[in-house]
Amino acid sequence: MNTSRTDAGVHALCQLVNFRIKNSIPTSRIAAALNSCLPEEIRIIKAEAKAKGFHARYSPKTKEYEYLIYNGKILPPFFRKFVWHVKLKLDLAAMRKAAKILRGKHDFSSFCASGSDDKNFVRTIKKLEIRNSKLEIWAGSKVPVVSIRVIGNGFLYKMVRNMVGTLVEVGLGKLNSADVKNILHRKDRRSAGRTAPAHGLCLVQVNY
Repeated sequence: MNTSRTDAGVHALCQLVNFRIKNSIPTSRIAAALNSCLPEEIRIIKAEAKAKGFHARYSPKTKEYEYLIYNGKILPPFFRKFVWHVKLKLDLAAMRKAAKILRGKHDFSSFCASGSDDKNFVRTIKKLEIRNSKLEIWAGSKVPVVSIRVIGNGFLYKMVRNMVGTLVEVGLGKLNSADVKNILHRKDRRSAGRTAPAHGLCLVQVNY
């Protein structure tokens, strides 16, 4: 399933859901049937039968998110719904140094937003990469962006957005690597940085 929440929500290139149906509709017709009644920003790409016990949320081995930041004074308006516009210059070297602290297996309570139903806050971040990239909609419309790509075995409620917000504060000189280490150890959301806006984030891959 592809979703594009260009109003204020998180995007998804690879969002999976599972459900059971009692009627006899062929699997090959489920996608078309659902697309006929879903809003335009959500589209079912494919439907297939899965073995009993499969769960779209709890069965994945890893999930991959990418967050995009436009770091410049004037944001071209075509991209405003896909990037977080940060006007002040970011120190990417400082952000990369702080990102190393977040890699690995940790209790990420400090990066879990209120309202979560999670009981276990331990997750493993396998990759957290910050690099310069390009975003292009049409030929000739490329703009430079900062890409923050995160791969983990699972994520808490708003965890990626809270990590990105904290790393941006490092990039702005408001926090440093030692602060990020202390934030992680405190296990208190109030100690971490801001929550990055939803529209810069996309779920790009789920691996089972």
